[in-house]
Amino acid sequence: MRSNPAAFALSLGMGLIVLLIGFLALSLGGLVNVVPAEGEIAEQMLPTDDDLGYPSQGDSTAQTVAYVPTSPAEAAAIAEGDALFKNNCAQCHAVNDKVVGPALAGISKRRSIGWLIPWVKNSSKVIASGDAYAVKIFEDNGKQQMPSFPQLSDREIKSIVAWVTAGTANTANLESSTLAVNQPNRY
Repeated sequence: MRSNPAAFALSLGMGLIVLLIGFLALSLGGLVNVVPAEGEIAEQMLPTDDDLGYPSQGDSTAQTVAYVPTSPAEAAAIAEGDALFKNNCAQCHAVNDKVVGPALAGISKRRSIGWLIPWVKNSSKVIASGDAYAVKIFEDNGKQQMPSFPQLSDREIKSIVAWVTAGTANTANLESSTLAVNQPNRY
């Protein structure tokens, strides 16, 4: 049996190109995230409460830190929340900016998950119940009704909130790290 090395190399190369294009499409769709190598994870850990993003004594540079999930389950929830947010929420919301609806940064501090789940599934019902915060959101946004998402499960809504919270943590860490450059050395 004869084999042609050039044909084999060509088909292998084409297969890799197709694989890379598929991975790129999944990545752009938010369905695949690149995870840093093990050695890089330690460099991205959040600062402790004592550190608060300030540079250590003698350090004149600030380092950007990224939120690192504490467990594989949390990482999976955040990844799921990212895809769900892009498919259901991004048309009207952003984490830090008002789009059509309000910015979602800090939402888990403003409202409990027990309040957020019914709101996402049917905001008009929460407004009709007379909930003061729901009525305020409705009025502050030009009495524009948020669409209902009854198809989202409680777990999926919790994943979206986890993604927003992780994104808020990344933004807060970036801001504190950037501000740290301009802060006098506290030590």
